[in-house]
Amino acid sequence: MIIFLKLILFIEINSDKFKIHKKNKKLYLKLMKRKIVIIEDDNKIADLVKLYLEKEDFEVFIANDGEKGLEIVKKTVPDLIILDLMLPKIDGLTIARKIFQEDKIPIIMLTAKGEEIDKIIGLEMGADDYVTKPFSPRELVSRVRVVLRRSEYAGKPEKDDIIAINDLEINPQKFTVKKNGQKISLTRKEFTILFILSKHPGRVFSRQDLLNQIYTIDDEPVFDRTIDVHISNLRNKLKDRKQQLIATISGIGYKLKVKDED
Repeated sequence: MIIFLKLILFIEINSDKFKIHKKNKKLYLKLMKRKIVIIEDDNKIADLVKLYLEKEDFEVFIANDGEKGLEIVKKTVPDLIILDLMLPKIDGLTIARKIFQEDKIPIIMLTAKGEEIDKIIGLEMGADDYVTKPFSPRELVSRVRVVLRRSEYAGKPEKDDIIAINDLEINPQKFTVKKNGQKISLTRKEFTILFILSKHPGRVFSRQDLLNQIYTIDDEPVFDRTIDVHISNLRNKLKDRKQQLIATISGIGYKLKVKDED
């Protein structure tokens, strides 16, 4: 009987460990999954492209006008944007200009045959590639992969997805953080917040932006001030009481400072 109870206890303990491991794996996959925003007012085109991208394991968001597109870009911080030039509310070139001013997010333009001048302007502004309608969804997916590889090569020399910034070393595969070579123990949500901020140093994230990234619809309802608690804990663990790493932007949210930034 005692052996049987010990066996049950062993199974329960290891079952909990397995659940934790599964959670970490799911979180890692969510963090590392590439996000694509499609800004296209033709629903059939947008839905078809989304279908092909999701088959390739991308996380895809759709906006059917320029205004909504900018909102989704700010909210999701994508790895790449597929941008139609002729859009209601805000046109594609204006969106591209705004994005290039604030971020270095790669853009693939969708153009019609008669938009030769707009295509040239877009490329000169900094767009990474273009596809002329009508196009093959497979070709577009292939171009997405090429542009992502190119942008990674240009902007991410670190090996094994390790992010090194200031005195921090963040490893999303192992869920570890080191400061000046010393390991810092963080909770899953603290780690996720730090990972998001470190992927975009200098970018300001609102509390709601961070909530959208670390909580799912399956979680209990949370308030945006919950982020303040996580940030406070992060600062304590990173010994950042003077906000030399994580800065508060009054009335907006938080950002990860880069060295020598005022």
